[in-house]
This record gives sequence, structure tokens and C-alpha cells, in this order.
Amino acid sequence: MSLSDAVAWFEIHVNDIGRMRTFYTEVFGWTYEEIPEFPLGAYFMIVTGAGGPPVGGLAQSARRPSPTGESTVVYLLVDDIDGTLDAVLKAGGKVDRPKMDIGGNHGHCAVFRDPEGNHVGLWAGR
Repeated sequence: MSLSDAVAWFEIHVNDIGRMRTFYTEVFGWTYEEIPEFPLGAYFMIVTGAGGPPVGGLAQSARRPSPTGESTVVYLLVDDIDGTLDAVLKAGGKVDRPKMDIGGNHGHCAVFRDPEGNHVGLWAGR
């Protein structure tokens, strides 16, 4: 397995899919492709870049419990962590771990919680 094959897809499971589609669109500009009649409920493929293929999914999960404590964190590459955290707050999210220097000239990271409590990381490279 090559390093480029290490991450193939990510999913964010939510209770209120309409609210969360709006949140991620407002913060990151994501667009979505719906999978009609998905057997497990509403499911939207996430398109993160202009003209690029879907790279993740936003899934409605009626059985999903409210998140508590730590969870798996997917880090999203951004140009401006401070500006992104401002957008997170404006769209209804909360900063869980403010911007910090990773050290070793590896850039900066931060972690926020979306309005349903999912941890999402941000990373800005060197």
C-alpha cells in the first residue's frame, strides 16, 4: 500500500442531515451529490473541491448516539485556520482545541466540534 492509498474516504454521521449540510457548506463550501434511496437512510457524497470527485459522505444515522469524549478525527487541509475557526463559530460549531503549533516545522492544527458534537480537525502545513 502506498501512502497515497492510506485514506480513501471519510464519513460524518449526523442526526439532522439538513442542518449539517448547511454547516459544512458555510464553513468549507462543500457541495453534495445525493444517493437516492440509500438503504440505510439519507446519504450525500461530499465534493470538497471544484470539479473533483466525491471524497467522503454525510450520512443520516437515526441510531447514532450523542457523541461524548474523544472520537476519530479527520483533519482537513485549510489555508487559514483562524478564518476557518471563525466560520465554524459563525455557523454554530465550537472550538474544541484552538490553533496550536505542531512543532518541528510541521505547521499548525486545531480541532472543532460541529453542531452535533463531531470532532473535526484542521491542519495548515508549513
